[in-house]
Amino acid sequence: MNKSIPVFLAMLALSAQTPPDLARLKQMTARFAPTRLRVDTSALSSGDQQALAKLIQAARLIDDIFLTQLWSGSQALHEKLKRDTTPLGRARLHYFWINKGPWSDLDGHTAFLPDVPPRKPLGANFYPDDLTREQFEKWAASLSPAQRTEAQGFFTVVRRDAAGHLMLAPYSQEYRDALSRRDWRN
Repeated sequence: MNKSIPVFLAMLALSAQTPPDLARLKQMTARFAPTRLRVDTSALSSGDQQALAKLIQAARLIDDIFLTQLWSGSQALHEKLKRDTTPLGRARLHYFWINKGPWSDLDGHTAFLPDVPPRKPLGANFYPDDLTREQFEKWAASLSPAQRTEAQGFFTVVRRDAAGHLMLAPYSQEYRDALSRRDWRN
């Protein structure tokens, strides 16, 4: 047996328990190549320039919604990270924003921040945290064909009502607060 395998496994187990320090976060971030996109909008009409500004605002809104979709704790964690102005805090925020969450996409969706689930939740925030695949499949089988299609589709999330029963919530309802913000629609 290769003697380096047990050492590698021990290092992997330790890294899963200990968030990376500043030097390691810098190494992890360096795997991404920043790319500046420059565009000349001077030839656009006034109306097209206004439309472009609205598209950028909408994209920022979608970023916020995506954070919520990834994990129910993402928004609060993002706010907490923004308040940490230490070098480590800034590096954590930067890597969080690259990954749009506390799990490193290049490292098997493992956590790089403390106090978060060790791996990205399989159902993200499209389903209740405590819902197992088996429970979902049993519930989905009890739905009408149209509701089953919604439950398994791309425009609906599954939530629990006040009594704890599973229910369907269309995106327009689930993300109503974000979608109705006036700062991007005006």
